Amino acid sequence: MKIGIDIGNVIIGGGGDDTQFFTDNYLQTPEMAGAWDTIEYLKTEGHELHIISKCGPAVEQKSLYWLGMKGFHKFIPLHRTHFVRKRHLKAPMAQALELDIFIDDRQDIIESLQGVVKHPILFKSWGDTNMELGLIFASEG
Repeated sequence: MKIGIDIGNVIIGGGGDDTQFFTDNYLQTPEMAGAWDTIEYLKTEGHELHIISKCGPAVEQKSLYWLGMKGFHKFIPLHRTHFVRKRHLKAPMAQALELDIFIDDRQDIIESLQGVVKHPILFKSWGDTNMELGLIFASEG
């Protein structure tokens, strides 16, 4: 399956605008608990993984560097890492990539994906997301 994943508060830990990711100490920002294991598992199972994130050019560069330093590029290569400048552009990007699943922590994004992505998942934790993914994989056979 083709799976899209948001970065902020899904892969990169944080908690809003006060996260240290928006400081000079951004490399100290941890990944979300369970992100590494789940993404490694999905890649190992043969799923095509993409990142779609909304940010400006400066945060895009920080995000790419953070992902590289943490080793995520071995699971999600650079050519499958996509950035949009406005949130409403995530749905058209997901459609262009023909994603089956998209994981995002924002309800408005999940709503915008209705009818675009077969399985939009509102991220709460990787534990909850893994249960939802398991149900999807079981139903898809």
